[in-house]
Amino acid sequence: MPVDLRSGVGVGRSLLLLSSIGIGVAGLTIMIVGMTTVFVPQDFEFMGTTRAAIATMNPHLVPLIAHDRAGFGGALASFAVAMFATVRYGRPSIALWQALAIAGTAGFGTTIGVHAAIGYLSVTHLGPAVVGCGVFAAGLALAALRTRAKS
Repeated sequence: MPVDLRSGVGVGRSLLLLSSIGIGVAGLTIMIVGMTTVFVPQDFEFMGTTRAAIATMNPHLVPLIAHDRAGFGGALASFAVAMFATVRYGRPSIALWQALAIAGTAGFGTTIGVHAAIGYLSVTHLGPAVVGCGVFAAGLALAALRTRAKS
């Protein structure tokens, strides 16, 4: 179904498509970092340590973290592909928006919530997720409200 930017549903779907692309880029970035450097500078700043110090705690710790990050990034990238296809080719419906609302609440809620709970509030680290959540929420609200109004 084509995306019509002249309607609220179309604008909402476009924002959701943009959000899925952002989630995909984030997933690929996390996956690549996990497979290569493992940590970003903000990680060391937050933890107040170095990669070498972490490795001395247990030689398997850095590879374990790399494994988790690569897997998490791959999962995000996979979700982004599924979300993009669903939003782009699925029929706009309340059920579609409800399913995305549940997925978005779980994904963005835990991402932002866990960082907040542990005090890892680096703007450069968490900022893209907060912006992505805003784009996702705005897109979902526009699409769902317009779809509901048509029902």
